[in-house]
Amino acid sequence: MGGGGGVLAALASVLVLALAGLAGWFLLQRHSAAIQQTNLGAAAARKSRAVVIAGRMGAGKTALWCHLRFPETSATQAVPRTQTSMAVNASEARVAGARVHLVDVPGHQKYRADRDAQLAAASAVVFVVDSVDAARDVRPAAEALYDVLASGGLQDRECPVLVLCNKQDDSRAASNERVRAALEAEIDTLRASRQQALDSLGAAAHDDADRASDFLGFEGKAFSFEDLATPVQFNEASMALGRSAGGLEMVEQWIADALQ
Repeated sequence: MGGGGGVLAALASVLVLALAGLAGWFLLQRHSAAIQQTNLGAAAARKSRAVVIAGRMGAGKTALWCHLRFPETSATQAVPRTQTSMAVNASEARVAGARVHLVDVPGHQKYRADRDAQLAAASAVVFVVDSVDAARDVRPAAEALYDVLASGGLQDRECPVLVLCNKQDDSRAASNERVRAALEAEIDTLRASRQQALDSLGAAAHDDADRASDFLGFEGKAFSFEDLATPVQFNEASMALGRSAGGLEMVEQWIADALQ
């Protein structure tokens, strides 16, 4: 009997250990699932407050990103001179009290795939224009803005866009009203030429959905930003003059309002 009792006690101990191990495994799985869900939720929240800064090379995108990312520095001095970005800059930031996932996309065409991927998750877009270059030749800026407005499902999501006419401290800069009018006229021309190019490729290459997604505004009517589902606002700025004098406080408030 004594030997049998010892065996039963040993089996009971093994059973207790097994049950404890099983309970621990279930708790670990629940904890892992909770962590995974938290990570997914954080990723979704990050996407829901993503602000993408886009535009041509040299327009001032990275300078704006630096200002928004490091407000404690730019509040007391002008945004430092920056170099052309060779990679996507992305960081969490707080802009006018709003938590923001801030993304600066290089303007070179070889980063187009990166830009489109970021635009697909954007809740707001700031498109920076070099107002001096636009005064001389607006076509490059119009092409870049057309690509932004026609990509990433911006129209379907009605994602707000701020066109920021930078370098207003330069006497050669065009005003935001002039830049807007020039962009509308140039996009109207680009719209026709792009549709002709798509039509020449034939239905096998581009179906009606592709054609519609690449067309901005209404057929038979001159292009106007007012015709877009995406709300487009124009403002002037000068990164060189700093936060207050350069109009950057307006950019901060626009971003906060866009994410509400």
